[in-house]
Amino acid sequence: MKYIDQILRDNYRALELKKFGLTGQWETLLLTPQFVTSRHVVALIFSTDAQVPRLVVKIPRQPGDNESVRKEADVLLQLKSLGVGSEQGAPEVVGVLDVGGQTVLIETAVVGSLLEPHLVVQDFPRALDAGLNFVAALPCTRQVPENTDWYQRTIASPLAELASLLPADTEVARLIDRTHEVLAPLRAEQLPAVVEHGDLSYQNLFLQPNGRLQVVDWERSRLDGLPAHDLIFYLQYIGQSQEDALSSRRLQLRAFENAFSPGGWALKPLAQHLRLRNVEPELLPYLVIATWARSAATMTYRLAGQTVHDGDTGHVQAAVTADRDFWLWRHAVTDWAAIPA
Repeated sequence: MKYIDQILRDNYRALELKKFGLTGQWETLLLTPQFVTSRHVVALIFSTDAQVPRLVVKIPRQPGDNESVRKEADVLLQLKSLGVGSEQGAPEVVGVLDVGGQTVLIETAVVGSLLEPHLVVQDFPRALDAGLNFVAALPCTRQVPENTDWYQRTIASPLAELASLLPADTEVARLIDRTHEVLAPLRAEQLPAVVEHGDLSYQNLFLQPNGRLQVVDWERSRLDGLPAHDLIFYLQYIGQSQEDALSSRRLQLRAFENAFSPGGWALKPLAQHLRLRNVEPELLPYLVIATWARSAATMTYRLAGQTVHDGDTGHVQAAVTADRDFWLWRHAVTDWAAIPA
């Protein structure tokens, strides 16, 4: 904490921290990463006697691993240029510093209550509307037909990067091949590119008193994302919350079925969102599969820096196949015909 406090003191005037309520005295709360795939450490900065943080400071978890911090800074700056800032639910960059070879990102803190599962259960329609409104407000960044390379960019390349981590005869490699076969009808379509957060799930979601969603951790985001990806991801989270299924793979798969199988509660809002994006609702089952394939493929990025000794990729494969998104991907591909258009 002293390290972070000193950075703020050294850059107090340059960053104009006084306007954020930091008048020379503040409290710093350091959050330790909970997951092995977490690539940064987060500090919350509170002004004196404040109940909510004013700023967030992010530094690489591993010295020199600046990629994720820089990516989040770049994305937030680009989002701001597109009109997406604190009013639309995203943090805003206060400063990006290079301190002894470490990239330090300082951004505004979001406000609201963490959208924990019990809050979803208490008022499911409110949680659903918050997610629908947030995703609908994310702008389209590239229209069709100019978006001709979308499949290679958003699906094929991430899956190829994932495949490069593992031997060719693994379950993951076979699943990738099957995924491309199943998604052949989708590949023939032309889809717009949209701003995509990439991880609309627990601990990244904050609900304001007015019902609007605030979202943190934009390191997995992209400006050329796939329509409905964020919404599918979010609907799975609130569905799991509703069914108390966050810690059980079996229950998570059941929540998936209840949301996306015939008669599933998630189909109508998803179809409405696709129409908003000028995408045919008949493509819904393929977009569901694509969402979980793409999300599982982010393990390539999340595992960056993991050391492979003597060609042993076993620990990488274990991390991928243990991930919830891999389970949902495999389930969706295996039972893809059961997902209704």
